[in-house]
Amino acid sequence: MEQKTILLVDDDPVINFIHRTIISSVFSHNKIIAVENGELAIEHIKNNPNSSYIIFLDINMPVMNGWEFLDAIRSQKEKFDLSIHILTSSIDSRDIEKSSKDELVKSYLTKPLNRDTILNLRSSM
Repeated sequence: MEQKTILLVDDDPVINFIHRTIISSVFSHNKIIAVENGELAIEHIKNNPNSSYIIFLDINMPVMNGWEFLDAIRSQKEKFDLSIHILTSSIDSRDIEKSSKDELVKSYLTKPLNRDTILNLRSSM
């Protein structure tokens, strides 16, 4: 599998630490970066246009939430190699339905991540 940068987009530093630990146990050779909101994620992606990304995107964040991130990146999706996975505590059926209809979203995962979920995700790539 091609070496991809893993981008955690979540405003909770504790969640980012936990998820970084779990993800690194499966994707041990991948660079893992955490940012606090969608705006910082877009900035990072634009500053590293030749990188490929696996993005774990929270929905509810300040500054720019997950849905706003998807809307902002949509017009530029051809420029970047992105595999976007919603990772949220929301079990709201409207969020699940909205993500299932979004062509940019590969999967909808609920927090907290566990190793089995990451292993299944890796095997499906």
